[in-house]
Amino acid sequence: MTETLLKISDLSLSSDGTPVVEHVNLHVAPGEILCIVGESGSGKTSLLRGICDAGEVQVDAGQISFYQEQTECCTSNDRRKALGRGIGIIMQNPSGTFNPLRRFDVQIREMMNSHGMIYQKEDVIGLFDQMGLSNGEEILTSRPYEMSGGMNQRIAIASTMLLEPKLLLCDEPTSALDVTSANLVVELLCRYRRKYNVGILMVTHNLGIAYQMADTIGIMRGGRMVEYGAAQEIFHHPKEDYTKQLLNDVPKLAVCSNE
Repeated sequence: MTETLLKISDLSLSSDGTPVVEHVNLHVAPGEILCIVGESGSGKTSLLRGICDAGEVQVDAGQISFYQEQTECCTSNDRRKALGRGIGIIMQNPSGTFNPLRRFDVQIREMMNSHGMIYQKEDVIGLFDQMGLSNGEEILTSRPYEMSGGMNQRIAIASTMLLEPKLLLCDEPTSALDVTSANLVVELLCRYRRKYNVGILMVTHNLGIAYQMADTIGIMRGGRMVEYGAAQEIFHHPKEDYTKQLLNDVPKLAVCSNE
């Protein structure tokens, strides 16, 4: 049987008593990139927050399984135990990743040590360089409040990758970046997937990024998964009218390869 890093079965979520996700099913295998696409308010970010226990979203029903270890209607404690080196989280807003007043090198060292890893400055600088952060030495001795939002986002992504998780959960990781920086992040995520056979679940409103990256696509609307399947099949032969509408709203998708 094919190994599954993440399996969601008939999952329903609510926020302050209001349903935000209903009866969603999906799975992510090692080396697979699944992109969940939808407009604002479609439920895609709520889905991710429910999986990683971000606090604002509660599980009402369904099953979440990490690494084939299934937990029915899993508690917050169950989900927190699954996070860390096994599952990395890249959020849209990096402000919660770092203490704004403490140096990056101190915070990254503490993060790695807390997960039983040894901090190697050269490795950190090398990863920074791959993300277009060429002044790694200076960044490590700087503090988050001294950096732009885009810089903090790239540093946060690099920090997550340093833990070498098996599964990455990504919430609009390129939305705060300019086009050049966004392309660097996309390329790095794809290389990281190939090198470590990592599974990636990314939520995005950007169909261009989904087309470039995804093996599998899920289309969400009104808290429900309205279409789900192989990326090329959905992009070239969509079945649902809503999916067709989303694709028609994009002038032209460049032909890109995620190989």
